[in-house]
Amino acid sequence: MKAKVKMPSAPGRGQLGKLQTYATPEAWANTITTVSNADFICTAFAQINLDHETVWVTGFREDPALVPHYKWGGQPVLPFPRSINPDHNNYVAVSSFGIGDDGLYHRRKANFGRKYAVMVDDVGTKVSPAKLLLPPNAIVETSPWNFQAWYFLATPESDRIRAERLIKGMIASGLTADGADPGMNGVTRYGRLPVGVNTKAKYTALLRHPFEQRLVHWSPVERFGIDEIASAYGIDLSVAPVGERRVYARKPGQRPPPSSCGNDPMLELLERIDLYLENIPSFDGAHHIVCPWVHEHTDEDPTGTAYFEPSAENAWRGGFKCHHGHCQHRTIADLDNFAARLEQLCKDFRHDK
Repeated sequence: MKAKVKMPSAPGRGQLGKLQTYATPEAWANTITTVSNADFICTAFAQINLDHETVWVTGFREDPALVPHYKWGGQPVLPFPRSINPDHNNYVAVSSFGIGDDGLYHRRKANFGRKYAVMVDDVGTKVSPAKLLLPPNAIVETSPWNFQAWYFLATPESDRIRAERLIKGMIASGLTADGADPGMNGVTRYGRLPVGVNTKAKYTALLRHPFEQRLVHWSPVERFGIDEIASAYGIDLSVAPVGERRVYARKPGQRPPPSSCGNDPMLELLERIDLYLENIPSFDGAHHIVCPWVHEHTDEDPTGTAYFEPSAENAWRGGFKCHHGHCQHRTIADLDNFAARLEQLCKDFRHDK
């Protein structure tokens, strides 16, 4: 099924007025639109190239809060899985995914193909409908008076960094209750398909049966591009070109103090592999470095990471701190392990030569 895609201009007063006529839970309360899960997927992913990417889905009967973790893993949409059933919780990922080094498709950031949709969660209960600054293409009631608003992108976004920056910018703009909603965050996230049920215990107890989802708005033709959505929410999507993101040049004079470098093998290693930036003047024995896992950071941002020389304060083990969300769990043990593996690789290389 091919959906007609129109590239609209930036929203004018007419479009915003049109949005306000339906953007209230009261206006949606008695609205039911019939669209199958297959048609929803075919419309949202109308431009997919199945030779190189796949849509990812999952479905299960159990309470989503209690279901075994593996059932969230999901599978490619073709052949259409039996787990996508009207009596199940049914989900589709907002992005497509490609084949990994093992020859298989995976729903992983590393396998990101293109972002096809933006989903805003908890509209009506935690997020005011007034914060939807553009008319959505679809709105699904996923629990009583709680909705997910879907934007199908006019052109799928192939740059993962730009896609992540859009999502984080929309979250920061107030499209979540606390500015950090995991339900919307990330290119691997799921949204609920229109046909299915919500089997969370609290709704089953309230209604004495699972909540039956409803598609309350369906307008898939007129779509917005990622830049138009970003403009509406005041988000800067500018990032370094892909070929330039791995260059972390020091500023003039950013060299480790010779005394420190000579006394600390870790500093010597960081300097040798160009991850050292500069010492932190206000903190004795602390140094700004490029995180070894910088490519997991949003926008591959090389700032916000520090190494601390061994001292009595850290039991002479040294310290490591990265303030990026993907690395907040990492400690000096991870940095030590990284260094050990790197040294072993160097030894193996020299031996092979």
